[in-house]
Amino acid sequence: MATMSPAAAAAPSGLPPTLAGLADQYHAHAEVVRGVLPLIAAAERPYLRRFFEWFGPPVSPAALLQAMSPDSIIACLIDYASRHGPGSRRSLQKTVRLFLRFAYQAGYLQADLSALSPSVRSPRMGKVARAIPAPCIEAVLTGVVGDLPADWRDRAIFGLLSTYGVRGVQVRRLRLEDVDWARSRIHFRGVKGGRAVDHPLTAMAGNRLADYIRHGRPACSHREIFLTVRAPFKPIRHPHQLSRILRVRMKALGVKLPEGVAYGSHGFRHAFASRLYGTVPFKDLVDMLGHCDPSTTLLYGKIAVATLQKAALPWPGGAR
Repeated sequence: MATMSPAAAAAPSGLPPTLAGLADQYHAHAEVVRGVLPLIAAAERPYLRRFFEWFGPPVSPAALLQAMSPDSIIACLIDYASRHGPGSRRSLQKTVRLFLRFAYQAGYLQADLSALSPSVRSPRMGKVARAIPAPCIEAVLTGVVGDLPADWRDRAIFGLLSTYGVRGVQVRRLRLEDVDWARSRIHFRGVKGGRAVDHPLTAMAGNRLADYIRHGRPACSHREIFLTVRAPFKPIRHPHQLSRILRVRMKALGVKLPEGVAYGSHGFRHAFASRLYGTVPFKDLVDMLGHCDPSTTLLYGKIAVATLQKAALPWPGGAR
């Protein structure tokens, strides 16, 4: 087995010091060999930690790798699948598959066990978008009150998500120069291969954003608008940070979402798209969502129930 360098401290994801060195080697391999961005590599850390934790208390890297057999890996994946949804399963299985391939290539495993972790495939147009109901959105828009920095920030975030239907990452990456106050325009950068979008700055969204910048945003050198509320102040880098902000706020307000609807930013995006689907020209909706492929926008037609009912033909003999 190849020699591993010891880690001096635990990794940011919570890995114990005994295993942080192995995780760091894997993530360095991901950036150098696979060519992924550091932010994408960092997003795999929580899933790698969960995979390691399944094999028991912190142990040496050699003992951990020795415990990874076909039977134990399959048992881990089955156990995880029984307790998590398809999105989390997909992320874990991808991380496990890539780690096992790395471990084999690095000489830590005698065989390539990556095939034991299958891909979770979702057929295109096979899902129905889960939108947050309008009463729930209204509850969070009116329910977040107070003059604490977090209150100003969260009001602005909810205002942007409900008004523009942008992705959470676009809100997290919004910068001070992206808001043109003189022209009342706001610019959201393109992400996930999509296009950038520009919108008029509405009174509600603009006022909430201005209030946060004036009263709640700490003075610092960061250009990102939305920051953490505790020093040292930093941009909200990771998706789970924003999801936690939204989830904690909504649950504190007593907002209960229907089964299958997540407490995250995408529920607002789905609500925005489903609200406008069929009421604005389809090309305009594609542009507002920043989709490059118009077929992606077609997904929201599946939840335009009122429009679909108009297209349904009477069932023969149904009137009897």
